[in-house]
Amino acid sequence: MKERSNLKFLLEVSGKEKIKLYISAVFSVISSVFSIAPYILMYYIILELFKPSVNYEAVKSMAVIVGIIVVARMAIFLASGVFSHIAAFTILYELRMKAAKHMAKLNMGFFKGHTIGEIKKTINEDIEKLENFIAHQIPDLASAAATPVIVIAYLFYLDWKLALVLFIPIILGFMSQMAMFKGMKERMEHYHHLLQKLNSTIIQYINGMNVMKAFNLSAKSFKNYKDCTEEYSDYWEEITRTMVPFYSVFLILIDSGLLFIIPIGGIMFLNGSIDVSTYILFLILSATFLNSFKQLLEFGESFSLLLEGAGNVRDIIEQMPQKEGNEEINEKIKGEIEFNNITFKYDKEEVIKNLSLTVGAGNIVALVGPSGSGKTTLGQLVGRFWDVDKGNIKIDGIDIRDFKMNSLMDNVSFVFQEVFMLHDTIGKNIRMGSDKEMEEIIEAAKKAQIHDFIMGLPKGYDTLLGENGIKLSGGEKQRISIARAILKDSPIVILDEVTSYSDVENESKIQEALRTLLKGKTALIIAHRLYTIKNADKIVVLKEGEILEQGTHDFLMRKKGLYRHLWDMYDYDLTMERGA
Repeated sequence: MKERSNLKFLLEVSGKEKIKLYISAVFSVISSVFSIAPYILMYYIILELFKPSVNYEAVKSMAVIVGIIVVARMAIFLASGVFSHIAAFTILYELRMKAAKHMAKLNMGFFKGHTIGEIKKTINEDIEKLENFIAHQIPDLASAAATPVIVIAYLFYLDWKLALVLFIPIILGFMSQMAMFKGMKERMEHYHHLLQKLNSTIIQYINGMNVMKAFNLSAKSFKNYKDCTEEYSDYWEEITRTMVPFYSVFLILIDSGLLFIIPIGGIMFLNGSIDVSTYILFLILSATFLNSFKQLLEFGESFSLLLEGAGNVRDIIEQMPQKEGNEEINEKIKGEIEFNNITFKYDKEEVIKNLSLTVGAGNIVALVGPSGSGKTTLGQLVGRFWDVDKGNIKIDGIDIRDFKMNSLMDNVSFVFQEVFMLHDTIGKNIRMGSDKEMEEIIEAAKKAQIHDFIMGLPKGYDTLLGENGIKLSGGEKQRISIARAILKDSPIVILDEVTSYSDVENESKIQEALRTLLKGKTALIIAHRLYTIKNADKIVVLKEGEILEQGTHDFLMRKKGLYRHLWDMYDYDLTMERGA
């Protein structure tokens, strides 16, 4: 049932390109027919040559027709390939775009449950394999299905008894294939699981290369990588040992057609049941018939592999997207945020527990607490990275689930602890897909205290970042991230540990940039460096997903609770660091 639905899925994603695939398949069938026609004409040429009085003009005419058919067959074959390849690459493009756009509508729970390696394999490798199926196997499949039917029909027309002989190797070969494909579905599922695991491990190894080098670890000494590659290799060795005997028998049987046709056809010729030209034509066309049939059966393995990969793509596209409402956040937004008795859990682990909090419009509220207390989660819930399990979050009195996602995200900016940078120019990294003009980008960079640094680079705002470009420090990346938020100019800003990776010089510039960014905004600040949020309008102390205390810095210091304890610990660490 799943394989049938995966096949249906492949046909559905073909969309407007179906007509090209149909044309390609028809041309492929015509090409196959034209490939058989010369043998049939040769048959009639032989018949003519064995006559007492040979009509040489007829022989010449048939020879010319053979030449025309060969040329026409090549032209039609190429046309079939052109149509199928245009369809294939268009479908691949649209499918990748569809998957990427759909993933943008999924909440973060999907990405938490799927590794980067799994998603990368699906979007890159599984979709890429569809190109081979669409561009090559669809026309080949049409040809492989039509050719045996046409050939065997003609051979039955010549002599049905001798034609039946060709079914002996087919039946035996089919039985061998059935034995070989037993358990194929489970093997393919295991193959995709191992490949996803291998991709994830390779990405993990590459991302941790600096740590590996620091501890002098090679690929072989990295146990996960070593075990994963060995498991993948062992799997293919096992598959080979399992399938080779059956496949060898299959090839021998299919290629052994002449072993049946030669003796049986020879006896029939000697008995006068068939003439020599018929006997020769059977010898020629039997190989064509059996090879086409072999090609048809061989599609089974690759098709099973393809359908399993298509199923992985389908699993992404058929994931239920986050529901969104129809409300638009208007230009008069105040930016008040209300958390009303919200509860949220990752899988079964409750992270936020019946929490209520109001962030007044234009206020700066800081979230502090031990690691794992739910600070970052609370900030991300405002942007619907996840949806709450109980309660609701409101902006200006409206449940955020009632807003259109685009409208919500247009009005909330995030500056993350881990800054994502495109392999592109600095200017485009700040613009981040918006339609802002260059003058606005430069103004945002100035406010983010990063303009002078950018102008000191070889090509200024056109300087390329990434593998072959300039590398940035953590503080420089943070200031570019702040420039993005300034350029976006959203009324609500979520800051997550933005000074974690900065040195003293960068931190001073980041603090200046943040003052500009937060002016007149509603802000939630997640921070470990407590002195950076000392002047916040309200400080909320979280512990194990609950609000333990809240108030201004002075109020919480006088209260001598968890905040005072965290401050004293931080102040001690800072004193020791300065002393060192």
